[in-house]
Amino acid sequence: MPRSPFQPAPIDPNADSSQRNWSQWTHLVGLLSAFPWVTFVGLIGTAGLWLVRRNQSEFIDDHGREALNFQISILLYSSAGTLASMFAGGSVGALAAVAVGALTIYGGIRGATAAGRGEYFRYPMCLRFIHDGDEILGRRAARHAAPY
Repeated sequence: MPRSPFQPAPIDPNADSSQRNWSQWTHLVGLLSAFPWVTFVGLIGTAGLWLVRRNQSEFIDDHGREALNFQISILLYSSAGTLASMFAGGSVGALAAVAVGALTIYGGIRGATAAGRGEYFRYPMCLRFIHDGDEILGRRAARHAAPY
């Protein structure tokens, strides 16, 4: 069951400063996707960081997977905005570009902030293509549930 936005985010007490820093970088490199001329840099950078560091800790793996899913979602939203501008006019495309850019910046900053605090984080409007087997079975949520 998804966590209510009014519940506190689960915190990983075992995430040390190195794990929190690497997790922050997976979100921050994705901010490059907010700029149309380097959209793929955010996706490639996030994927690279996640692939290199995901086996070091469950915390880095979770944040990296979530950031990568968000980057894939942003790419799809940008593509949809481009198609919309081709069929509906340039103003629709400009509005879509601004909306996707704002979502990218908002989500990246929120994700990096949560990672820095040692919290698990879920992006808004994120399509989750890459799953963890434990998450599908609900085990991960039970392991990281708040104790109260």
